[in-house]
Amino acid sequence: MKTRDKIIQASIELFNEQGERNVTTNHIAAHLGISPGNLYYHFRNKEDIILSIYEEYARNLLLETFPQVSPELKPLDTIILYMDAVFQALMKFRFFYANLPVLLAKNPLLHEKYVEVQHTISKRLSEMLISLREADMMTFEDDELADIVSILRLINTFWLSFYQTQNENTEINDSVFFDGVLKILVLLRPYITESAMNDFLEARSMYQQRHKNALNAA
Repeated sequence: MKTRDKIIQASIELFNEQGERNVTTNHIAAHLGISPGNLYYHFRNKEDIILSIYEEYARNLLLETFPQVSPELKPLDTIILYMDAVFQALMKFRFFYANLPVLLAKNPLLHEKYVEVQHTISKRLSEMLISLREADMMTFEDDELADIVSILRLINTFWLSFYQTQNENTEINDSVFFDGVLKILVLLRPYITESAMNDFLEARSMYQQRHKNALNAA
């Protein structure tokens, strides 16, 4: 692995474990056993590292794991794969969402990139919901679509922050993410059609079991 990639991976690990605000470039260099000068050869500062991490996040989510709507994939399976992809990305890059407003305020270029990526995610999520409606699995009015998408993204984006403010134990593990998925399913249930309800409830049961297993393993 190239030094630049090692710096990115070590930064993600340290930011997640200790919190981005508590980690300096010197900490990252020491963790890797390299000189600060070697780190600065690849990145100008910590904000530059975080921008590169977000670019990796966007690439990971949008190009590698974000499901594409296709005739070969059941629409409901697409939305389940979407939730898996989003929450797995949140788990890997959880430090970013734990301090999102501050990170964006400190780095205008990061903010610009973030907004661009979020627009793309909104577009793809809208396509998924429309595919569910066309498959008679969901029912909603055209003027409700943007609000449904916004609320789904709101839960995805701020679920970790909400969880940590509501619990004395702020440790983030798999059970927290499965709990977030279950919250989204509660939101979607009123829009699920009768013909798709059995499949939907089966999917919900699967996540309930995953959540229970994760709690027992914690």
